Amino acid sequence: MSAPSSLGSSSLTAGWLRLGYQSVLFSIAEMRTVHTWRTWLFGWVARLLTQVTFFALIGKFLADDATMQFVLVGNIVALCCLESMIVVLTIAGERRLGTLPLLAMAPTSHVPVYLGRGLHWLASGIASSVIGWLVLPPLLGVPLPWPEALPAMAIILLVALSCYCYGCFLAGLAVRYRSLQVIVLNLGYLPIMAFCGVNVPLSFWPTWLQPVLHLFPLTNGLQAIRTVLAGGTWSEVWPKLALEALVGIGWFALATVSINRVVTKGRADGTLEFGN
Repeated sequence: MSAPSSLGSSSLTAGWLRLGYQSVLFSIAEMRTVHTWRTWLFGWVARLLTQVTFFALIGKFLADDATMQFVLVGNIVALCCLESMIVVLTIAGERRLGTLPLLAMAPTSHVPVYLGRGLHWLASGIASSVIGWLVLPPLLGVPLPWPEALPAMAIILLVALSCYCYGCFLAGLAVRYRSLQVIVLNLGYLPIMAFCGVNVPLSFWPTWLQPVLHLFPLTNGLQAIRTVLAGGTWSEVWPKLALEALVGIGWFALATVSINRVVTKGRADGTLEFGN
């Protein structure tokens, strides 16, 4: 009895790995249609770094170098969040282009198909944050402490994954309400920028609001990064990392439910239509 079960589990794992590999190849191909390495680096990334510099200089103008570094670190990490969440527009675009029914008809689970549609934005976001991390602090005269900056930089990967899962959940809403996809993206991203410790510490906000902010991606990961840069111990850092991972898993579960609901309902009532 155990042999067929083991065989089925192995086949399912192989199928998901094959699907993941195809998603990576598709993401690379799609990214190449959007950017060359020159337009990505000197157009897209340069614009993002200019945005980060703008906020950092405001911090210095209003306060001091310490505030500038606080704002700089927050906005550099927020880049991976911003780009990862473009998955909202990518998945919602499948319905506009008429490819949503074709994805739903694929002879495999539609969940990894949909949730793998924005992997190129996830990778781009991580790369943008890492470039900003290495370039902007010394360029602006507020270098990060080394070697603490290296493990802190590695946490960006976890933050980006968590934000991507959050973006996939929002994408399920955007697919359902196509005319609101840009609003969904902005209403999902702007609260993170405003409230989750990017430009001001969480302690700035009312006490009743602070526990709610820990349910958003980036909040706990950014706190872990700041703790590492401040020379904090591992016992201070790992609970924040664990909470960031749990938040990401939670948003991934909600994204799975959301996408499943859209596809199941669409198959039942024929609303997975082509185009508009």
